[in-house]
Amino acid sequence: PYRLRQVCSECNRGAKQDRNLENILMDCKDAISALKDEIKNDPKSKTPSESKQMSSINYLLSYLMYLRLVRTIERNNLLVQQAEEARKNNQPIDGKKVRPQDLTRLYEIILQNYTELQQLPGFETDGGYQKEIDIELKAYRAFRCYYIAQVLTGLRRFREALAMLERCSTYTSESLASKLQDKQLINKLKILEQDIESCKFEVHADSVLEDDDDEDTKYSSGKLYKDKKPLVDRLDDYREESHVLTKNPNIFKMPPPMEAVPCKPLFFDLACNFVEFPNLDDKTGAANNKKQGAGIT
Repeated sequence: PYRLRQVCSECNRGAKQDRNLENILMDCKDAISALKDEIKNDPKSKTPSESKQMSSINYLLSYLMYLRLVRTIERNNLLVQQAEEARKNNQPIDGKKVRPQDLTRLYEIILQNYTELQQLPGFETDGGYQKEIDIELKAYRAFRCYYIAQVLTGLRRFREALAMLERCSTYTSESLASKLQDKQLINKLKILEQDIESCKFEVHADSVLEDDDDEDTKYSSGKLYKDKKPLVDRLDDYREESHVLTKNPNIFKMPPPMEAVPCKPLFFDLACNFVEFPNLDDKTGAANNKKQGAGIT
């Protein structure tokens, strides 16, 4: 009962936090829309300024967009936390089982939000700000690679999964070596670093077991194997096939397929010029015709 009350209280707290973030995002959206309308109606904003510096109202717009993106990232992190807990406890969310694809999609949205943070007007040349965003981007790329590897493992694509885990390990180590300010993100990266090693062993074991199953299936005499190709076309592939010993074995295709051949090969045309034929004039009567006259002269 105590555990049940604790889970219910955490769910209520998470739902309350989600509602608060939704309200903040709606307020930010309304404020941004009102500010854009004011900038549009301001005659000063329509005239090009000689200096390339942004006005204070444009900086205010960038700040509001920054707040909206940061709160969106917080909300998506909350959704990720709920999805990870539900997947760990094998509990559905909205009647659906949580899959690695769902978490991958959430991390894709977070990465897109960070990309928009980098492109905010007025902050493109801020080196410190851009470096901080790059560090956090690399950390979230590690989480995305981890769940992509799990998706590939489910698809039995073990080589791609191991390659993705190696990239995930690289991102994790680089993020932990950098100066991350978010302590919660640092703790998640440390846990991820341990999960990567265990996941590598699982993927490697699954790939070895699948190879063994393929070998057993290939050379197993207990299972019937039937191939549409005739035996003459697959002599290099050994399989024990009982139907070869039947009355109608699939050994060679009869009749063989038709092949086009030349009606008068060129070789014999050339060879005919060098063949010496015997003189058959005495047998054909050509010699007697030569002795007779040619007719009226």
